[in-house]
Amino acid sequence: MEDENMEDEIICYCSNISKEIIVNAIHQGATTLEKIRLTTSACTLGKCKELSPRKRCCSKEIVELLNE
Repeated sequence: MEDENMEDEIICYCSNISKEIIVNAIHQGATTLEKIRLTTSACTLGKCKELSPRKRCCSKEIVELLNE
């Protein structure tokens, strides 16, 4: 079951990319982290460690979404 607030959950803070955008990219065929980067701009600016409340790069969350 998909999260009702999925569009609000930010995964990549440096590019302001939501979980919904990443999941949509996966459904449209982005099957690797590199393809997610190319199609969404997530995980490309390298500032998530500074901007994210998790204080780390968003790649871990993106890979978890790819593996779901």
